[in-house]
Amino acid sequence: MIGREVRVSEVIEEIKKDILFYDQSGGGITFSGGEPLMQPEFLLDLLEACGRLGLQRAVDTTGYAPSSVVLDTAKQTDLFLYDLKHMDAEKHKEYTGVSNELILANLELLARQGARIRIRAPVIPGLNDDAKNLQALKKFVLTLPGVRDVHLLPYHRAAREKYRRFNMPYDLEALLPPPKNRLEKIAAEWEAAGLRVHIGG
Repeated sequence: MIGREVRVSEVIEEIKKDILFYDQSGGGITFSGGEPLMQPEFLLDLLEACGRLGLQRAVDTTGYAPSSVVLDTAKQTDLFLYDLKHMDAEKHKEYTGVSNELILANLELLARQGARIRIRAPVIPGLNDDAKNLQALKKFVLTLPGVRDVHLLPYHRAAREKYRRFNMPYDLEALLPPPKNRLEKIAAEWEAAGLRVHIGG
């Protein structure tokens, strides 16, 4: 078994052990996964409890959840780390199993609500780093009110060892990380358009 069931109170007790560190560093709590919005009741209770402790709260999400869940989460969240994997709905479905329509709609909804959002865009050679997709992604982000921060996340091969450990085939064995100068070129083009771009997490 991997993981265990816990109560909100148990998580909060663990968080309290590091409050001094959060106070000194100016950091806070990031809820990620998997997809934290898949457990909305538990997530909302945790976010609310962290808010009572005065902690900064971030949610790392794909945005693939009912819009009502996304809006409820926004009421208890200081920052969304929002993944955008592909702008083409069919290719998004091919690569991830779901369309991106709900993901994009929820992102627009959050932006209109004034949520603080940081876009996280993986750059995967041969899958989503073509000029058409990058242009569409840049154009879309520029339409979002108040959203200007983008992190380009270069593909890495860290998952290979996990697959090997479980004797599972790794279908992306031949895929290499994007060259650094390629990422720098994308960043420069996007910054020229008015975005604030950071390479890496």
